[in-house]
Amino acid sequence: MPRIYPKKIKQRARNLRSRGWSLGEIKQKTGIPKNTLSGWVKGIKLTKSQIRRIKEKEIACAAMGRVLAAKLQKEKIEKWKEGIKRKVKYFGKLPFKNKKMVRLICGVMYMCEGRKYPASKQFSFGNSDPNVIRTFLTLLRKGFQIQEDKLRCQICYRWDQDFNKLRAFWSNVTNIPKNQFYKSSPDRRTKGKPTQKLNYKGVCVIIYCSTNLQMELQSIGEALMNGGAGGARTLETSCMPCRRSPN
Repeated sequence: MPRIYPKKIKQRARNLRSRGWSLGEIKQKTGIPKNTLSGWVKGIKLTKSQIRRIKEKEIACAAMGRVLAAKLQKEKIEKWKEGIKRKVKYFGKLPFKNKKMVRLICGVMYMCEGRKYPASKQFSFGNSDPNVIRTFLTLLRKGFQIQEDKLRCQICYRWDQDFNKLRAFWSNVTNIPKNQFYKSSPDRRTKGKPTQKLNYKGVCVIIYCSTNLQMELQSIGEALMNGGAGGARTLETSCMPCRRSPN
């Protein structure tokens, strides 16, 4: 059953409307839903200035509503992201409990971002994300016997960037001494084109003087991909329906 309101409340709403109040303002004042108010105030004549004021108020409220909706949507997305991050958080510690797992992840990362043999006969892994570089080196050092003095770094950077500052930054990220960084020149193609991303620190390339390690990491990644592809083919074959051979 529809709710029945006292005549006094209805009259109060009509009085507010007669004074040029918008439905939103009346709702805030009385707590009555807009659809109910619209029926109560129907037929009340308003002056031109009152109509203009109500329209301006409605436009302002709509703008505020969009801002509020955007804020709520942002909060919803952040909550969704945090929920997924909590769900997979344990993966952050999982690799370090098993040396084979460390080597596996390191090999997969190298397959994604490393230079491959025989196109290159040099271990080389590059990325612009400090977390990617830091994670790869952590796994590399934990999973393999690395000689720190054989590690080298090269920075690929833009024309308006300072090499010395970039070298200090990446040295801190990699824990590789500055004297093990190759001297390099900025990309001439970027001359006169200011760097737009303030946090961009160029691409850090990790170089290690060992083709054997390059081949081992590459082979680990290939073994995973070949095993996965082989498993998929085996499953596909086993699931194929039997067909009668043609007569």
